[in-house]
Parts: sequence; structure tokens; C-alpha cells
Amino acid sequence: MKIAYTAWTWLQDEYNGWAPMSDKPKRDFEASLRDLHACGYRCLEDFNIVADIFDGCPEEFAALTRKYDIEFVNLYHYLTADFEYDRKKTEQCIAFMKAQGTTQMNLEPPRKAPDQVIGEKELDEVARHCDILGEMCRDAGISLALHPHWGTYVEREDQIDYFLAHTRRDCVGLCLDTAHTVLCGMDPEKLFAKYLAQGVLRYVHFKDIDPDPAAHPEYPPRRFRALGQGTVNFPGVLRVLRAGGYDNVICVELDFNRVNNYESAYTSRKYIYDVLGM
Repeated sequence: MKIAYTAWTWLQDEYNGWAPMSDKPKRDFEASLRDLHACGYRCLEDFNIVADIFDGCPEEFAALTRKYDIEFVNLYHYLTADFEYDRKKTEQCIAFMKAQGTTQMNLEPPRKAPDQVIGEKELDEVARHCDILGEMCRDAGISLALHPHWGTYVEREDQIDYFLAHTRRDCVGLCLDTAHTVLCGMDPEKLFAKYLAQGVLRYVHFKDIDPDPAAHPEYPPRRFRALGQGTVNFPGVLRVLRAGGYDNVICVELDFNRVNNYESAYTSRKYIYDVLGM
């Protein structure tokens, strides 16, 4: 299994409305590669913002990843309320990924309103849109994985099951995230084992979570932590992945760094080496 890190937090400030970190995004991107290389990571995931930053100059992105000996393994994309925009953005992302030789894309479901109740109508729409985008990806040699995510149309196990029952397996699979799984009231080991057995788990995010369910009621994802600083049983999750034959990327991610990006990335990489033996 490859170990990757998601580097969007070098580009966007989650503590200030996800605004750009600076007016020099290419410099910020290179800083992410420099830090990740120093921490021992050799694989990178990044958000679709990189397709904008390097629009018209994908060779600059490729030159930087070569400079730091880091493989770009996955692009993280979103569904919004405007599907025509999503379709065009997906076309842009596919072109960028093909220029980099990247073959995996994650897709976050649309964000829901705080009190919005998600029913079959909303889930059917997500499923229909994912099949369309998934077919585009498949035809380009890219594997698409929906990322069930707190605060979106697809969070819980019943919603995941409905989504899978109404989408095509040749078009879309799943990316499961340990911390979002816990935050949405599910057990990572059981959930990962279930979808591994179904053959739909295409990609994995590892992040930890504060065990106090009352922490940060204003925005629960602020409970997320670097690996080993929370309650997730990562050795157990890793055993499940190995038993299920998973041999793809384990990507570490952390929203809301407690100190800074480098410290979080290093803490998680040390945990993976010291505790997980990888």
C-alpha cells in the first residue's frame, strides 16, 4: 500500500473560510511538496484547486512533483448545486490528471443545509450525477470514488447503501474516511470490512478524531486530529484492509491543524512508521 498526504491545507486556510493562503499559490504548493518530502511522504493527493493554479501550465506541476520525488496519486473533487458547472469542472480536472498520469479521483457529495433532511430525491440526484461523471472518468482511464462526508447528502451507512444500489459499479465506487465515519456515528472497522467484502472500496483516508462527542459543537470537524491523537483504532482498520485484500493508497488528511501543516504531517507519518510499521 502507498502512503499519501492531502496537501490542500497549504493552499487554503480552513480557519478563515478556506481563503487562499497567499497570493502566490504556486509557491505555496511547492512548500507543501518540500514539507511532505521532508516528512517521508512520496505520494500526494490534492484538491481540484491545483487544476486552476496550474491551468495552462500542467508541466510546471509535473516539474515540481519530480523535483521533490512525489507521485500525484489522487485529485479531490466536489459536487455542488450547479451540475453543469460540476461537469465542466470535471472535464478540466480529467484533462489535468491525464497530463500528470493520475488515475484516481475522489468526489465529495453536495453540502446540505444545517437542518436539511436528505431523502431519496436528493440521493437519486447524487447517484445520477455520479454515474455521469463516473462514466466520463472511466472513459478517460480514471477511477472515481464517492467520499461519504459529514455535512453532505451522503453521510450515514443507510445513505451509502442507497447510493451504491442506485449507481453503476463500472462508474463509481467509494472512498471511506476513518474520522468522518466516526463523526457520523459508524464503526470504521465494520464499515471498511463491509464495503471491502462488496468490492466497492477504491480509496481510503486516514485521520483521527477527538473522542469527546461534545467537542466543537459549532463545527464538529474541528474534532479531527493527526494520527494517534484521537480515538480511531488504526491497527484494527489496517488489519481489516489487509484481510480484505486492499492494496491501494492510504491517504492521510487533516482539516484544522492544531499547530501547522508540517507538524501534523510529521506526527502522522511517525505514527504510521512507529505504530503501523509502514
